[in-house]
This record gives sequence, C-alpha cells and structure tokens, in this order.
Amino acid sequence: MNHVISAKVRRDAHTTTPVTVRPHEIAILQHIFGAENVHTLAGKVLDVKHLTAEDIAGTSPDSEDEYARLAAKYGGDEKGACVEQVYGPRASGGLEKAVENLSAMVAKLAPAADPDAVKPARGRKPAADPDAGDQTGNTGQGA
Repeated sequence: MNHVISAKVRRDAHTTTPVTVRPHEIAILQHIFGAENVHTLAGKVLDVKHLTAEDIAGTSPDSEDEYARLAAKYGGDEKGACVEQVYGPRASGGLEKAVENLSAMVAKLAPAADPDAVKPARGRKPAADPDAGDQTGNTGQGA
C-alpha cells in the first residue's frame, strides 16, 4: 500500500481541482501546471520536502506497472510522456528511486496509531461513574 496526498491544482484562473495523488505524482503535476499552481489543502504551494501528516489522505493499492500507469494518466506532448520528462526513461530507474524515497519519507509522517482507536480529549478527565465509588470505598449510594 502507498500513501496518497491531498492537494489542489489550479488549472486556470477560474478552475481549481482537488486531487488525491501519490507523493511522486506531485512533480508531474508541477511539470504540467507549474509548481506555483499545485497547493496543499491549506492553500500553500505544495513542496514534497515539507509535507505534513495533515497532507496525507490515506493509502492506495500498489500498481503493477507504475510507469505505465503514470504515462496513461498524464499523457504527454511532442517532447514525450510527462512521466519520462520528469523522471527520465524507464530504464534509468528515476521513477523507482523517487517512489522509494518519497514513500519512506511519507511513511514516517503517517500516524503510527490505529486510526480507529478512540483517544481521550486533551485536558479532560474521564467522567466519574457514580456507582463506582470513591477511593474510600463509598459507593455514592445512601446507607
């Protein structure tokens, strides 16, 4: 499983599209739309070196052929496929290195705790159970 990042892409002056992508896809989005047009959900320019846990949207299944998936998803132009323009030819291994490095970096940011676990609110004590009694052995019920 790979982590995915939430981002917003400003396609033109009137269109901003929310996206959920793998960390290594951010460079392709920046190549296509310009780095200044790929933002965090908070509206800041997205930089993979400064990702936070809040940028992580979840996980997605592994791809059998990530290079082919990206080539099909983002296409290309007269210079070639976008994935090749950003990461080099498939044989260079640039994409695989980026996937490995960024996956490790994002995995460190991901919440380590079970997301289904219930955490108590900070600064609050659990509510007292009136039938549980206090530390003196009194049950809180009249005699």
